[in-house]
Amino acid sequence: MNEKENKNQVLMLKSKKAIITGISGQDGSYLAELLFSKGYEIYGVDKSFDNLTENIKIKVKMLYKLDLTKPKLLSKLILDITPNEIYHLAAYHFSNQQDGNRLMSFGPFNSINLLATNEILETIRNYLPNCKFFYASSSHIFGNVDHYPQNEETPYRPESLYSITKTAGGELCKFFREYYGVFVSVGILYNHESPRRNLSFITAQIAEAAAKASLELPAKLTVRDLDSIVDWGAAQDYVKAMWLALQQHRSDDYIISSGVAKKVRDFAEIAFNYVGLNANEYIIQDQIIHRSESVTLIGDSTKIRKICGWSPEISFNELVIEMVDKYISRFSNVIEV
Repeated sequence: MNEKENKNQVLMLKSKKAIITGISGQDGSYLAELLFSKGYEIYGVDKSFDNLTENIKIKVKMLYKLDLTKPKLLSKLILDITPNEIYHLAAYHFSNQQDGNRLMSFGPFNSINLLATNEILETIRNYLPNCKFFYASSSHIFGNVDHYPQNEETPYRPESLYSITKTAGGELCKFFREYYGVFVSVGILYNHESPRRNLSFITAQIAEAAAKASLELPAKLTVRDLDSIVDWGAAQDYVKAMWLALQQHRSDDYIISSGVAKKVRDFAEIAFNYVGLNANEYIIQDQIIHRSESVTLIGDSTKIRKICGWSPEISFNELVIEMVDKYISRFSNVIEV
């Protein structure tokens, strides 16, 4: 490729526009950084931008504060921007440490996880046939599985409002792909963490506890099930998979996972060993173990590795240490002040 052709390719890439819903979440913020590094114009959508750092905000062309429980507002926004790619990462859900996925009303789950998805798909189908769409689904669509690892052919058994609406959203994407020719790829995402994970998740709670303990701050933490098995990856790696899925010649469904089984106990031991302490002195096992948390959700990501050339780069140990370091830095700054 000569210099002129190379410059033209760069200019073409820089002209790409992408919308990210849920840009304030860990996935959205990392995806924004990735797309910025590739020359995209980025448009972020979320209900609030309080969690976005200035470093990320300056990489975004425009931020739109939008209540996705009113998904009809999405269509006008998409038509105003005319993006090349849309990443629907916004979702209504709660961590496994909370009961919201089962106890909250159906309305918000349906609006954000399903109706907003339909609004995006209809807009692309009717007005933007060349726009590519990524839908972030979840391993929880498989529910109480009877085998592992799961792949793209594993039957769905959703058991919560979150997983029911995520399953429906994914099926809707398949329908628009097969019947209307919309380029829509579904990423079935397994657990993924980062230093940006919020404290409603057990991984962030353990990382915070290890950091506190290392600084001799109160750090006792009760965990529901230390022997719960989880397929954990790094959010930084998973957003690369999202982007790669939209760079292919055809759209498809992909499992995005590490494929490695770890226990919550493993996460705790690495976190506390890193700061020279014994996790057993700080982490307390709850006596009540919930059936839904004992399910073995381990993903087989062979398909995306083969078709898209994706592979995770951040190891489990590196992920845990990054999260602990985040809280050590935060609490050290507070102590110094």
